[in-house]
Amino acid sequence: MTDEAPPDGSYLASHFHDPHRRRDVRRVFHEDGRVEAFDGNEWWPVCTFSPEQVERAKEAIRRSGLPESADIRADGVYDVAQVTYSWRLDGVAGSVTNWAYPARAHPVFDALDAELDALETEAGAEWSRL
Repeated sequence: MTDEAPPDGSYLASHFHDPHRRRDVRRVFHEDGRVEAFDGNEWWPVCTFSPEQVERAKEAIRRSGLPESADIRADGVYDVAQVTYSWRLDGVAGSVTNWAYPARAHPVFDALDAELDALETEAGAEWSRL
């Protein structure tokens, strides 16, 4: 875990970086409810969470164990991408990286993604741009 934080005004950010394919995909969850994504070319709005959904997203982060989890190393794995989640909750900021994606999955990321995807769908996410 590092002490990297998500952008100002946000409580969670994810970053997929594939240096071999020159691809970067980002998602940012803002305190005001906006969820935005970067598809490698442009930023676009995914959805807007209600204040209650923002609190549910933060609780999902806490419950997932993300703040206590550790990086996954890429030892012995080649042609990998990196996935990083950074958060700012309860006055504490940090980040966790899976340096061996997709060869090794990070169970915390998978569980958190499922909960956030459900919240985004509930909030009317614009999936057609993914």
